[in-house]
This record gives sequence, structure tokens and C-alpha cells, in this order.
Amino acid sequence: MVHGQDEPAFMDDGGFNLRPGMETSISMRKEALDRLGGNYGDCTKNGSEVPVENLYRSKYTQQVCIRSCFQENMIKQCGCAYIFYPLPKNAEFCDYRKHNSWGYCYYKLQDAFSSDHLGCFTKCRKPCSVTSYQLSAGYSRWPSVTSQDWIFQMLSRQNNYTINNKRNGVAKLNIFFKELKYKTNSESPSVTMVTLLSNLGSQWSLWFGSSVLSVVEMAELIFDLLVITFLMLLRRFRSRYWSPGRGGRGAQEVASTPASSFPSHFCPHSTSLSSSLPGPAISPALTAPPPAYATLGPCPSPSSLAGAHSSAYTLGKP
Repeated sequence: MVHGQDEPAFMDDGGFNLRPGMETSISMRKEALDRLGGNYGDCTKNGSEVPVENLYRSKYTQQVCIRSCFQENMIKQCGCAYIFYPLPKNAEFCDYRKHNSWGYCYYKLQDAFSSDHLGCFTKCRKPCSVTSYQLSAGYSRWPSVTSQDWIFQMLSRQNNYTINNKRNGVAKLNIFFKELKYKTNSESPSVTMVTLLSNLGSQWSLWFGSSVLSVVEMAELIFDLLVITFLMLLRRFRSRYWSPGRGGRGAQEVASTPASSFPSHFCPHSTSLSSSLPGPAISPALTAPPPAYATLGPCPSPSSLAGAHSSAYTLGKP
């Protein structure tokens, strides 16, 4: 099995087998995967937010978390720890002399673990950064018939023990990098805020044929419509409560008001003087009080009024 230096090896999950009497050549290619976390995916950077204690004291991986979760449930339900997994604090490995039924408890717990009743696969999230190695294998017959005697002799001297002349007891393994570079696969958001605003602007320009200036002009048009509507409503309100008909009725009421109701500075001399002067009788219609606005003028003296009336009657004689 090929794995990183800071990751434990789990032979039951990965790896490859070697055939005896064969030379196996393994070529490797390193690949890295960077996932997006937060709002884009459910992954963890270092496993600090995962509610499972890392018993391996190594880099966080999903397999490390799953086995740590199984060991915790093993201690809680069976009272002892599984011997092939790390031992937590204040715990002991299972022993038939102390735990008679731990084997039955283990297989029962294994069934619950496989069906995810323990929740380990849900709790243990994938890491955001993963390094893997893609392997490809090649096989050839080894050792050959002509060189097997010499190879067995050299292996016996190197390892200080005798190797029987049997090809089924030896194997050769070659591991090398296929290329001196690695591949990185990174996730990126398909839609960001910048691309979203850009797409909205493009769609707006496509369907409405507008630009920034057109938007400003449209806003100005809406503002002008609101102002004009407000002015029309204000004009209608003023015409309703300040109509000319109210002013006309007020003038008629003032014109028909008797003389006794005018202010003290109103001049009543014209009526009394004209009635005392000789001459033809004056129609009552001519003796009506003047309009209300005439009361604001100065009052003439009685002598001037008398002179004016006498001259008027003198001119009227035949």
C-alpha cells in the first residue's frame, strides 16, 4: 500500500498483493484534491469540528475518524477496546479472561456499524484536502531459469539464512514514480457574486436593450411622474377649498349689508345731506351704501359734499 508519511496505513481498505515467483513493478502518480468547504460543501480542514476524537494522533482522514468512532462505541457497549485499533485513555484491550462475551458484542457491534446505526459515517466528514496515489502494476517471471541459482545464493548471504531453490518462496517489487510531477484537482465556485452581477447586467441589456444611462433616465422619468402627480393633486385640492364662487358670495353679502353694520369710520353723510337739499326726489336705489371697498377711503367734509350737490342741481335747471 502506498500512502502519505503522515497518514496511517489501513491494509484492509487499500493496497495490492504480490505474486510469488514474479517481479512486480508499480508505477505511481500523485494526485491532490482540494474541495470547497463552508457553503459549497460538507468537508473539514483538520477534523477539529468533527465530534470524534482522533485516536491515531496523525493527520485527519475519513478512515481514521471511522475507526476511532468504532473504538469509542466498542468501549461503551462492550467494556473493552478492540486490539487492532489504538487504545484510548483509561481503557484496556479485550481479553477473554476478563471479558467473556466480548466476541459476541464485537460482531453485534460490527453489524450495527456496517448498517450505519452507530452514525460513524455521518459524523466523519471528508477532508477538504486529500492526497492520493494512482498505481499501475506490471508483472514478469522472476527469477529466470538461468539466473535463479545465483540469485538464491546472493539472497542467502544477504539475509543470513538459507533459501531453498524454489521460485514460489521469493518475489521482487519495484516502486517508482511514473512522472516527476503531480496533478491537482481544485474545486471552485461555479457562480460568484461578480459573475452573478455580470450575468444579470448582460441579461438586462439583452432583454431591455438598456445600459447604465438608460437606467438613470428611467429613474429620472419615474421621479418626474411622481412630482407631476403630486402637483396635480395639490392643484385639485386648492381649487376645491379656494373656489371663486366662495369669493362672489362674500362680495354679495357685503354689498347687501345695512349701513348700521359698517365700521365707525364709514361715512353716512351723503344720505342725510342729499335728503335735506332741495331738488327732485332721489330714488332709494341711488341712496344704497357704497361697496365695502369704498369704506377704506377718507371721509369727505360736509361742506364739500353740500357744494358738490348744489352745483349739480344748478346745472340741471332749464
